[in-house]
Amino acid sequence: MTAKTWAWVGGTMAGAAVVGLAVYLAVVGLDEADKWASVLGLFVALAGLAVSVIGVWRERASAGGQSVTHSVIGGGIAQVSGTGGNVRITRRGTGPVAPPPTPPGAPPAGAPPVDDGQWVHGSTVSGPVDQVQGTGGDVDIDEGP
Repeated sequence: MTAKTWAWVGGTMAGAAVVGLAVYLAVVGLDEADKWASVLGLFVALAGLAVSVIGVWRERASAGGQSVTHSVIGGGIAQVSGTGGNVRITRRGTGPVAPPPTPPGAPPAGAPPVDDGQWVHGSTVSGPVDQVQGTGGDVDIDEGP
């Protein structure tokens, strides 16, 4: 199933649960409904806490990056990481580009940490640099003839 289908299924189930709970609480009366609402509120708060802790844990576990350092590249660079959809990068042209005559320089002072994202530093690149990270949908990068 696609993410859109899962979202619809989840939304439908949540809506049905809210309607069922409202009918139940209307049947049992105001005093009993107040007691049930307090208990349900506690469990919703605990579930929210668990979801936030899991989110922080997953974010830290997925830390890592892509890096191109101290290189001479005659073409382009495409770095793709953590996408939730399709990625299509299309290049058209005469073929590979000759590497530039300039050798890569020394590492720049205060270079960004490699494990924290996507980086191209201390390099000479004669083509395009495409960096795609953490998208929730489709990405399409196209270059003409």
